[in-house]
Amino acid sequence: MPVNLSKPLRLKGASTTERKMLEDLQGNILGGHGRKATRHLFLEFGADKVKARAFVHALAPLVTSAAQQVKDAEVFQKTGVPGPPFVGLVISSEGYRALGVASKAPSPGDNNAFRDGMLARAGRLNDPPVAALDPAYRSRLQAMILIGAEPDSDTSWDSRAAEDTQTRILNIMGASARVVATEVGRAIFKSTGSSADPKLEGIEHFGYVDGRSQPLMLREAIDRERDTTDGISVWDPTFPIGQVLVADPGSPAPATAFGSYFVFRKLEQNVKAFKEAEEALGSDPQHGALGELTGAMLVGRFEDGTPVVLQDDEGAHNPVPNNFDYAGDPDGLRCPIHAHIRKTNPRGESAKKFAGVTVASERSHIMARRGMTYGRRDRIVDPTDQPTGKVGLIFMAFQNNLANQFEFTQASWANNPDFVAPGTGRDPVIGQRGAQPSAPLQLRDAWGDRNAGVAPASFEGFVTHRGGEYFFAPAKSTLANL
Repeated sequence: MPVNLSKPLRLKGASTTERKMLEDLQGNILGGHGRKATRHLFLEFGADKVKARAFVHALAPLVTSAAQQVKDAEVFQKTGVPGPPFVGLVISSEGYRALGVASKAPSPGDNNAFRDGMLARAGRLNDPPVAALDPAYRSRLQAMILIGAEPDSDTSWDSRAAEDTQTRILNIMGASARVVATEVGRAIFKSTGSSADPKLEGIEHFGYVDGRSQPLMLREAIDRERDTTDGISVWDPTFPIGQVLVADPGSPAPATAFGSYFVFRKLEQNVKAFKEAEEALGSDPQHGALGELTGAMLVGRFEDGTPVVLQDDEGAHNPVPNNFDYAGDPDGLRCPIHAHIRKTNPRGESAKKFAGVTVASERSHIMARRGMTYGRRDRIVDPTDQPTGKVGLIFMAFQNNLANQFEFTQASWANNPDFVAPGTGRDPVIGQRGAQPSAPLQLRDAWGDRNAGVAPASFEGFVTHRGGEYFFAPAKSTLANL
């Protein structure tokens, strides 16, 4: 019986075919690998294609499968002992060509995004010109090796386990490829909850809880969301595994070989400028002097994760709520339509406001995000310094169609100043302006008040795209048989 991509997968009781698929599928796709420290090695293969393919073949056994990731997670839950380092490998269309196996690359009807690469799509994405990118990302990337491991301690930025794994891989690689860039990631956290019951939540560098709302494609994860959080009755995070999986044409076992398209973007954050602008708006009488509520109305959540559409103060963070939509706030009186989380996941809103748009078509744009913060701060838990650069987000996401998911989300939602209502402005966090004119946000001076005053405010440019690429995560059997 073939793998059914049209529904979520239940790990317990998976069929023989599904188990074979999980053994061949790379980890991190159906669920995050969970490690707190990462290293990202970007490669250029050497001129000797035979040696380059031999390196990929030798690396294949080290690549963590989805099945192994599940086993490691089960051991950790029972014993508290983390699993071995996670290893993943993704290859761009340029990488397939450099390996001499372009015929094995996937070629879906995705408007040629994977074939062309991210640099060629800069106009659609409003990305900066090539000269403004980090030097390593001004030409096409060919492959990325992701290493995930645990830090040396809760207060350490370093991971000896990740470094040792990198050394092992580089020894295997030899002269068959060279590393053109390395990015080092480390999750950072904020203390939430009460003093009697403290919690640690992962945050991004601006200080906001991040990664709470994800598409869930494993039944066990869906059950946990329903039973241990605020539920799934309003916003259902249930998605089919086909949201991210596509058949891998390069494998000798096509019935059980699947991969996923992967987006990498290095997004640098100017924390100092963002927090100063946020504070200035929060104290400006023209915009209501709303304090922390102003930041929540830009992001869509308070720093502790409380959705601003639900309440006008923080404190609903244990667990961080996700069971909500915007049906009761169609005009953005509580959560402005320009808010980051509303722009990047309208939760059924576009189906209500646009003829021909269905809830299913809107949900088809959702990606499985696997981001990681990079750059060192003064502390790992509750960092309070405000760097002007050299920190940010390694944005990563899996999907089945680059044009319909990542590019649509960035171009038609985040960058679009008229979505889902005219004149709302761009996403104040990840919206890219490119050569387009500025689009001020229309900020209300009160929460939930239809008669509130509205005044324009400029709030953009605090996140800078430094480079990226489109990749594919092949099945392990493809890597082993190159």
